[in-house]
Amino acid sequence: MTPIVYTPVVALGCQQFSHIYRRPRGLFVCYTLRDSIPMLLQNRPNRDIDVIVVTDGERILGIGDQGVGGLGIPIGKLSLYTLIGGIRPERTLPIVWTWGPIIRSG
Repeated sequence: MTPIVYTPVVALGCQQFSHIYRRPRGLFVCYTLRDSIPMLLQNRPNRDIDVIVVTDGERILGIGDQGVGGLGIPIGKLSLYTLIGGIRPERTLPIVWTWGPIIRSG
């Protein structure tokens, strides 16, 4: 079922991520802050984490580089782990590893 359900749904979610993003979910870690990873992880949204999935946002399901919009990949994978593996969703942490600074507009 994964290629039938997961791949097309998560790919579409990644392509439209900036339009469907509603609340903070996950953590963005920039390469230039690699020495601060322990401190960054202390700022995670939930204290108790069982599973972490990391992406760099590149080569997303055949649709190419999605950058921080690729956060849909770890969110989608963790959703599968929640559904199939019984992992509690609040005990998961999606992470995007970026090579440059995150620039927010507006």
